[in-house]
Amino acid sequence: MSLRFLADRMLGKLAKKLRLLGFDTLYFPEEKEEKLLSIAMEQDRILLTKDTDFYKKAMKTGVKIFLLKSDRWRSQLKAVFDKFKIESSDLAPFSRCMECNEPLETVDKEEIRDRIPEYIYLTHDEFKICKKCGRVYWKGTHVDHMVAELSRILNGEVLFKYEDRDG
Repeated sequence: MSLRFLADRMLGKLAKKLRLLGFDTLYFPEEKEEKLLSIAMEQDRILLTKDTDFYKKAMKTGVKIFLLKSDRWRSQLKAVFDKFKIESSDLAPFSRCMECNEPLETVDKEEIRDRIPEYIYLTHDEFKICKKCGRVYWKGTHVDHMVAELSRILNGEVLFKYEDRDG
């Protein structure tokens, strides 16, 4: 399943969590509704919104759209998973930049040595980088916390394991 999303200005946290799970999710908080509709249509994306008026407007255009009712990203994520029947096999965790949505690439630790803390350099061997924004990622304890949090949100199902951590 290759779901591609476009989150409106009210769904920034949800957009980041979807990216964390590997979903191609655009988020343009400053764009006008007309532009979002155009992007969703041109790129065949599912538009995610909390705005009822925007939802009604989008429905008239034929754009794929999903109206979220909750203000909390945890409930929103659960609703998206339920609506689109997302399963663990659909996920590609830690494969996209949480900031700009670009796919991450594996990078040799020597290439980024001057961009990470010395302790991280000494205790980790695997790193990923976003070629667009330059953000560097590694598997730290934050990964375990995020995995546990997401598993709790989604009915306690163990969605994925990230056991190949170094250090």
